[in-house]
Amino acid sequence: MRYGGLVSRGLALIADAAVLALLIAGTEWVVEQLAQQIVGFSLSGRGRCDQFTEWWRFQTLVCRVLPLVGPVTALTLPPLYQVGFWTLGGRTPGMALMGLRVLRADGRPVGFPTAVVRFLGYLLCFATFLLGFLLVLGSARRQGLHDRLARTVVVHDRLQRAQAPEAPPPIARRAESGDARGQST
Repeated sequence: MRYGGLVSRGLALIADAAVLALLIAGTEWVVEQLAQQIVGFSLSGRGRCDQFTEWWRFQTLVCRVLPLVGPVTALTLPPLYQVGFWTLGGRTPGMALMGLRVLRADGRPVGFPTAVVRFLGYLLCFATFLLGFLLVLGSARRQGLHDRLARTVVVHDRLQRAQAPEAPPPIARRAESGDARGQST
């Protein structure tokens, strides 16, 4: 097994951050467009929220909730994205781009509890100013803090498939080996 290193994992993390940024911005844009069409209010200054003062009106509720869409999306989407992709396929889109897959240390697929622990470890890595990720450099299995906490490893998935070709059929193997019984003179 070839373990994923710091560079390939870092590039996968950057790709995932770009996807997440697009998802968050897209969500905010869609919600704002809906609010503008339904209520006539926009965060960008078109429309006035102070004209809706009665708390029981739908427009007032939208005016109060709309500014919260961005922060709520930014807080909820990353864990759903990471944990969801790790649980369902063992890789995020960024990891797939780099040919990486996350597995449990025993080689089995990552389940939901393991993915949650791994994401919490991610948060610890960011809280330590990325020092938790640097543990990858000093580990034989290339495990960062989040991997050690969740007991996971990141492997190069493309290389494993490329290095494990299918065995030729038995007849072809006999002919290739130069077996006297397989050759006629």
